[in-house]
Amino acid sequence: MGRMLWPPLSAQTAMNNSNALDNPFGIHEFLSWNSSPYDPVNLEKSTALMREAGVGWVRMDFLWSDLEPRSGDFDFARHEDHVNRLEKAGIQILATLAGSPAWHRDAWNSAPEPALFSRWAQATAHHFKNEIRHWEIWHEPDNPQFWQPQDGNRAYVELLKQAYAAIKQEESSAIVHLGGLGQGLPASLKTIYAHGGRECFDAVDIDPFIHPLMPDALGGLRYFYESAYRVMRHNGDGEKPLWFTAIGAPGLQDPRQTPDWWLGKNPTELQQAEWVRRLYTDALRWPGVSKIFWSFFRDTPGHFGNGTDYCGLVRSDFSKKPAFEVYREIAFKPKPSPAVVL
Repeated sequence: MGRMLWPPLSAQTAMNNSNALDNPFGIHEFLSWNSSPYDPVNLEKSTALMREAGVGWVRMDFLWSDLEPRSGDFDFARHEDHVNRLEKAGIQILATLAGSPAWHRDAWNSAPEPALFSRWAQATAHHFKNEIRHWEIWHEPDNPQFWQPQDGNRAYVELLKQAYAAIKQEESSAIVHLGGLGQGLPASLKTIYAHGGRECFDAVDIDPFIHPLMPDALGGLRYFYESAYRVMRHNGDGEKPLWFTAIGAPGLQDPRQTPDWWLGKNPTELQQAEWVRRLYTDALRWPGVSKIFWSFFRDTPGHFGNGTDYCGLVRSDFSKKPAFEVYREIAFKPKPSPAVVL
C-alpha cells in the first residue's frame, strides 16, 4: 500500500474513531471509482482529510461488475486496498451492493436475477466478513435512474429477501440495510412493507436531498423523515435505526459559472456550510436518526456537468471549503439529545 500520509491520531480523533460504531458522521463518496480522481495517492489524501474531519463512516459502492467482472471470476483486490485504508484510519464502511454486470444484464440498472445477485452478495460478505458488518442492498431502488423496470418495488423486495438470507447465512451478526430510498418516499417504503419486506432488513436508509435555499428547507427535510419514520412505526419497526445515507448540496465560489444542479439554483460555499451546520445540529436530534452521510466528500468537476460536481466538503485540489470546517467542528462535539417527534 505504500507510505500512509496521515499523521498519528490525536487523542480526540482516537476517542472519536475508537467508538466509530456510534459515530453519526458519515460521508457518501466515490472511493471505489476506478479512475484518476481516486488513484492510490488521492485516496490517501481523501482518507487523511476524512479522519481529520471526524468522519466515522463511509458509504462506498461495491459494484457487482467490479467484483465479479466475469461470471464466477471474483476480483476483490482493489476493494481490499480501500477497506484496509479506511480500517487503518478508524473509519467504518457501509458497503452498497449494486449494479448488474454486463454479462448478466444489458444495463447496469436493470433488476438482477435474485439468486445470482445473492450468490455474489454472499461471496462478497464472506470475503470481507472480518472488516465489514453493514451491507446495503442496492441504491435507491425506487428511482428509475438506478432500478429498471419500476414495478412498485415488487422485484426489489424479492431481491432483498434472498440477499438478506444469503448474507445472514454467511454472517449472522451482519447488519443488512434497505437500499436508500429517495424518489418515492413515503409511498416506496410502504410498498416494501406491503410486499412482505419487513423481516429482510435491519436498518432503513433514505436519501432525502433537499434544496437548502428553499423556504423552510429543514422543515421539508423533516417531512420526509417523519413520513418515513411513521411508516416504520406503523409496521412495528420503530426501533430499527434510520440512516440518512445520501444528503448534500453544492457549494461554489461563483455559482453563476456552473449550470445549476438538479434541484435548482447553485448555493455558494457559505450557504453549503450553513446547510451542513443545520443538518448535523438539528436532524441528529430527531428520534431514530442514527447516521447522516453527506454527499459528497470531494468535488468532481466535469463528471455531472452541473452544480452537483461541487457537493464536496473539499475542492478537487483537496483545499478545504467552509463546509469542511463546520463538519469538523460539529463532529467533535457531543451528539445532541433527541428531540420529540410531533
